[in-house]
Amino acid sequence: MERKSQSTTYLLSFFLGWLGADRFYLGYMGLGIAKLLTCGGFGIWAIIDTILIGIGSMKDASGQPLERPPVQGTPARSQSTVYLLSQFLGSLGVDHFYMGNMGMGILKLVTCGGFGIWAIIDTVMTGMMIRTDPQGNSLKVEQG
Repeated sequence: MERKSQSTTYLLSFFLGWLGADRFYLGYMGLGIAKLLTCGGFGIWAIIDTILIGIGSMKDASGQPLERPPVQGTPARSQSTVYLLSQFLGSLGVDHFYMGNMGMGILKLVTCGGFGIWAIIDTVMTGMMIRTDPQGNSLKVEQG
């Protein structure tokens, strides 16, 4: 059975999660229908699923972890931490400060996350697990 993609799952959740597209893609037909009929649990369920997918803890209906891009270098920074910082404090540059990229963190801070656009792009790239640290290393995914 072909593994489902982390990147595709995250994009479906980010843009169409309130319609259950992410759950349908992962093979959870019943949950997808429930999410569709409730508009993503009135938005709350959609947000929670997007976060769970973004931190790398979602699995498909058969229990398989989602397929991720190949690891680059020696991961030292946590995927979950970078995602949560990006999601909730990204407009302040906290995600860049955490990864040791002080210059970009300050730039992001003084521009309010590039007027929000840069903050969204960083969050999406992190959720898709394609973001790297300043040295080009992948982010560390905690297996659970």
